[in-house]
Amino acid sequence: MIGIIVSGGISFLVVIFSTLIGVNFFRSRNIGQEIQEEVNFHDHKKGTPTMGGLFIVFGTIAGYSLSHINFWTIGEGFKVELTSMNLNVILLFVLAFLMAMVGFIDDYLKVKAGRNLGLKPTQKFALQFLIGCISAYYFIFLNYDSNFYFFSGLGFDIGIVKWLIIIFFIIGITNSVNFTDGLDGLVAGSSAISFGGILIISFWIYRHPAYYSNFIGDDFLTVELSLLISAVAGACLGFLWWNTNPAKIIMGDVGSHFLGSLFPLILFALGADGLIFFFCFLFILEGVSVVVQILSFKYRQKRVFKMAPIHHHFEMSNWAETTIIVRFWIINGIAVVIGLGLFYADYVLFGQ
Repeated sequence: MIGIIVSGGISFLVVIFSTLIGVNFFRSRNIGQEIQEEVNFHDHKKGTPTMGGLFIVFGTIAGYSLSHINFWTIGEGFKVELTSMNLNVILLFVLAFLMAMVGFIDDYLKVKAGRNLGLKPTQKFALQFLIGCISAYYFIFLNYDSNFYFFSGLGFDIGIVKWLIIIFFIIGITNSVNFTDGLDGLVAGSSAISFGGILIISFWIYRHPAYYSNFIGDDFLTVELSLLISAVAGACLGFLWWNTNPAKIIMGDVGSHFLGSLFPLILFALGADGLIFFFCFLFILEGVSVVVQILSFKYRQKRVFKMAPIHHHFEMSNWAETTIIVRFWIINGIAVVIGLGLFYADYVLFGQ
């Protein structure tokens, strides 16, 4: 438990101070966000330093790594020692890091070209698909079965479709988080809430291995995964300090891709596949709004929303940006609480 607190605390502090340095550095190099022409009501944000997600990645690495340095041992007193890291937990991070690099390339090309166009959609999708396939193979390599678990223990064998679903969710949630990243602090705050909920279930699983060992790999029944989740949650809170309205720095694709891929990776590792719909509810809502808007305009020549993603619809309905952000945080929090309730109900029904 102490390690979890240390991991999140270190990550939080590292991101707060490193982001401050980054803001000043990016400003001095004119590394700023370009605004889409159709979102002209965001012109005041043009030039805001971008690629802040780099500091979320860095803070996660720092929090998770430094939490493995032990300075005190019960019965022995002060004693500095390094505890081993779990290789498979590190590989989860590596997969998310690879996705973050896709976002970084996209951000870099935007900054270099001085416009809001980086990788071509086909190029970005191809790279995302490749990482999704590697992730699906990773779970096959870990001997995960082909059951789709709705709320941990409750699951059904769906065969090869399970691996296709993993690819779909990794790509889908990554892009949905990217769509959501349009208002100051919306993704950082929502992610902190969602990862906080996931931290609760990961620690609960760690404390009740007898039941969860039936469908979760042994490497994820340890406290190691909780350390990583705590580090990510702390990094999101630290970044929110500077990203809250009015934002001093923007997360960029590097951050949204990192966080967006981590959600499904961690939840599939925990055998909580169906909980993605609750812990990522806000992001899914934003992503679905884009799909609905595109399909409606293509086949009906009518728009369902004034603008998609849906947060722009409310902006164009004269809602204040902070009002939208806080209300979306509340909606996300309610969905996370429902997810936690279903997770615990599953344990009560099947784990006793």
